[in-house]
Amino acid sequence: MKSKFLIILIVSGLIAVFLYFRDEKVYALKKYNAEGQLLRTNEYVLRNGDTIFHGKFTRYNEKGIKISEGKFVDNEPNGNCFYYYDNGKLESVFYRKNSEINLECTYYNQNGLMDKYIMCDSLGKTAFIIKFNDKVVKMYDGYSIWPIDQYKLVNNKQYGIKTVDILKIGDTIRYNYLVANIPYAKRTFKIETVGADNSKAKRIIKSKLPTEIIVEEVLTKKGLNRIQIVAQYQFEDKVTPTLNKVVSFDVYVN
Repeated sequence: MKSKFLIILIVSGLIAVFLYFRDEKVYALKKYNAEGQLLRTNEYVLRNGDTIFHGKFTRYNEKGIKISEGKFVDNEPNGNCFYYYDNGKLESVFYRKNSEINLECTYYNQNGLMDKYIMCDSLGKTAFIIKFNDKVVKMYDGYSIWPIDQYKLVNNKQYGIKTVDILKIGDTIRYNYLVANIPYAKRTFKIETVGADNSKAKRIIKSKLPTEIIVEEVLTKKGLNRIQIVAQYQFEDKVTPTLNKVVSFDVYVN
């Protein structure tokens, strides 16, 4: 009886917190220079007497031209943030995890063409980089597919899969990859278990911005299961050879 009461109390508390933050009043903070020119705007909320940047932000140069925009979540930049040259043309787009970490970066030249793309890992380190000149590939380096983790799911909890682990038919595993969104290229990818009838696979694939692929799969094949993701990039420049990438991992099933 006590445990049921405790669960009800916790759920009620979570609902109250959700409703509190959902109904927060959003204010706008604006800064001007001495001549009255608007330099920046920030949306914010008040929590326990503190000002928390939470919502859209915009920056302008002294000429009134927008030079950046995006949003804050709990005092940290989050999601796509756009940065502009002083003439107002788009210079770069960063998908930001916070003020220290970018997950994806795209750079543009003054002609509006992309000239560099970077995919980063969860710590903001470069996993893949590619550069262009008038849409033609100049160079690329790194890993267009970056494996993150493999887990066994039990009662909605995740347990890391180790090399020596032996799983059972019916177990559910979750595995994650980063897959680069390479510009000026057509991307195709598939996930398969080598040597198995993949038409019968019980596999759910979800995407998480900006580059993460999340897969949940129910194991149906006994013995060695080699699960692989195969990605192919066909470049629009008709010059650069197709980029093929295969990443795999093994699990053993009783």
